Amino acid sequence: MRSHDGVKKTDIASLLSAGLLLLAAPIRTEAAPLIGNFYVALNAGAAALEDSTIDYRGAQPNRSIRFDPDYAVSGAAGWRVLDFYRVEFEIAHRQSDVIDVDPGFAPSGQVTATTYMVNGYFDFPTYAGVVPHIGVGLGRAQFAHNIEVDGATLSNTHSHAFAYQAIGGLEFPIISRRLAATLEYRYLATTSPLFIDMNRFFYHSDYNSHTFFAGLRWGF
Repeated sequence: MRSHDGVKKTDIASLLSAGLLLLAAPIRTEAAPLIGNFYVALNAGAAALEDSTIDYRGAQPNRSIRFDPDYAVSGAAGWRVLDFYRVEFEIAHRQSDVIDVDPGFAPSGQVTATTYMVNGYFDFPTYAGVVPHIGVGLGRAQFAHNIEVDGATLSNTHSHAFAYQAIGGLEFPIISRRLAATLEYRYLATTSPLFIDMNRFFYHSDYNSHTFFAGLRWGF
């Protein structure tokens, strides 16, 4: 028995079955390529510094301090140690603008941090043309406090502390193993650094920063 167009119904059923099998079969793809064994990276973005305290540890009344988000930049050189694991040395700079000092009036100034970090990453290549990654870093932070309040300079000083960070991001290959764009979030914190104000009083001030980076990575 034939259908109206002269094709056997059994042929139509065979064609439909073959089509369903093709739709059900997994699409053959390749995982997104990883960047080469050696690479350099440049990043730029915004850093949001959490509220902090100018803590005199009882020598003076404490002050609270708030910040506006400001810029962050970093550069790094890395090496792929294993298939999915890499390490890098990174230098980064973050600036945060002072918007409030309590108690006090007419606050202004900046808090800056320059960090020297050794980071370790684990990459997760996917079949969607993107490479998620997570990482951790340890190193050293150098700080500068330039804070004005009540019409006078409260602090113009430097300090340093042990620093650590947690990293999560996405890598988007542009040229296989040679060039990729990246988006990253980084949480950076330090041990409590010690500063000295203009009246020669020592104080501690915590540093906890949330940074959002966009960047490029070149592989060799």
